Amino acid sequence: MAVSSTDIKTALDELTYKNLDSESVSKVRGDSSLGKDEFLKLLTTQLSYQDPLNPQSDNEFIAQLAQFSSLEQMQNLNSTFNNTSAYSLIDKYVEIESDGEDGKHNSVQGIVDSVKVSSEGAKVVVDGISYSVDDIYKVSSPTEEQWAAKLKADAEAKAKAEEEAKAKAGEEANS
Repeated sequence: MAVSSTDIKTALDELTYKNLDSESVSKVRGDSSLGKDEFLKLLTTQLSYQDPLNPQSDNEFIAQLAQFSSLEQMQNLNSTFNNTSAYSLIDKYVEIESDGEDGKHNSVQGIVDSVKVSSEGAKVVVDGISYSVDDIYKVSSPTEEQWAAKLKADAEAKAKAEEEAKAKAGEEANS
């Protein structure tokens, strides 16, 4: 069975373009990065459309698997580097601009309390709220005034939490 170049082009378009509309001439290209999932899809598509009478050589296949392994290792290294960079922001004064869940543009300033790492990437915690590391536009060492304000705010928050805990315990005792 001969495979036409049109079949290969269609298969590659399905892998490359996220929104393939048969009625539309324009194609909207998806994410420009080639990740390991796309690499594997491309490799399996190439293997499925190869000529059975003239198969791909072992050397080419091994080279592509080595490229895949290198790609995966680079992605893991990049993820580790991003997380390490986020950890270095603890106790730094940051300025953040982000779009909130309500769609409003937020500008936040404060000292980073901690870092949370999840499948979505690293997030810094400022005043109890998580923000993406990508939203940070300025990092500096906190001044003495900024530290004093943070310590005061932390003490007030702790006192308020203790009052609420005492009030809750009193309500449970009266019940």
